Amino acid sequence: MAATTTAVAAAAASVLALVGVKKVYSAITAERGLTLPSLRGANLLKCAYPEDYYPGGEYAELSYGETHFFMFGPEDGKKIVFVHGLSTPASVYNGVARHMAANGCRVLLYDLYSRGYSVGPAVDHDPVFYVTQLHELLKHVGWTQCNFVGLSLGGGIVAAYAHRFPETVLTLNFVAPAGLLSPKEIPWVGKIFLLPYSEEIFSHKSIRDYFSGKNVASMRAEFKDLKEIPACIDEACEILKLQFRHHAGYARGLMSTLKKFPLTVLRAEFATVQTHSFPVQVVWGTKDTVIPGTTVETIQELIPRIRVTKVEGATHSIVMTHPEAIIRSLEDYIV
Repeated sequence: MAATTTAVAAAAASVLALVGVKKVYSAITAERGLTLPSLRGANLLKCAYPEDYYPGGEYAELSYGETHFFMFGPEDGKKIVFVHGLSTPASVYNGVARHMAANGCRVLLYDLYSRGYSVGPAVDHDPVFYVTQLHELLKHVGWTQCNFVGLSLGGGIVAAYAHRFPETVLTLNFVAPAGLLSPKEIPWVGKIFLLPYSEEIFSHKSIRDYFSGKNVASMRAEFKDLKEIPACIDEACEILKLQFRHHAGYARGLMSTLKKFPLTVLRAEFATVQTHSFPVQVVWGTKDTVIPGTTVETIQELIPRIRVTKVEGATHSIVMTHPEAIIRSLEDYIV
């Protein structure tokens, strides 16, 4: 009798454990296959990144859903499209974009899918996905040629775009571009994201909150030797937390990008730039630990004609902390 009771108890415990696992799995994967909403409905008018952060804000209904963009500056000015990086939305170009628009340029900024006020489609966030968004947005605003500026992930995106649509490029301007890292330069945490269902697992609130804190701490750590954190970095940290907290597709989009966007194997896309005649340059901060100096060396090998500007003391947050360096590089280069 005792043996039977023990067996029944063990079987019951196994069933309960299985039910518990299924509940956790169901909770984690409940949003799989859904296009998740953006910050748009979160009533965030007084937040660090309000819907009207820049003038000229609009929405475009593209193949994968709504894309939030801003377009401002003189309509007859030189056209520049700014493509942001992995985690911070269009706000990252604040100092640069406003200056260029105030000095005669027509600027276009947008939130990549799964960031800011753009929706988070449940598809692979690979180069084709991001190039399609950019191509459709340019068609939506009626631009057939323009100057491209790409930061970090955005650099990889514009390299892939120029590879596919070189006739649209007036100038190509990389800022610490992704796509040319060596596998050993990918941090261990990046390899965790390659696990099955990582998009859903890391979208779970408790795990999402943990990585939100880690991202903020990592950004602040770049400035640990300063007496105080620059105001632009404080704002960026608030925007990071805002997206993790209120954009249901944000964490999933980050994980999908890290899994599906080739951060190490865009050599062919960069190399084909050498075969075209449009001007190309790269700007990089000498204290950048996210995109190390080896990337600059590689890009010089692939594109010997590229103009290289190294900004002493700048980190991966170069666009925010050293906007004047980016502005100088653009003002004498764009057409």
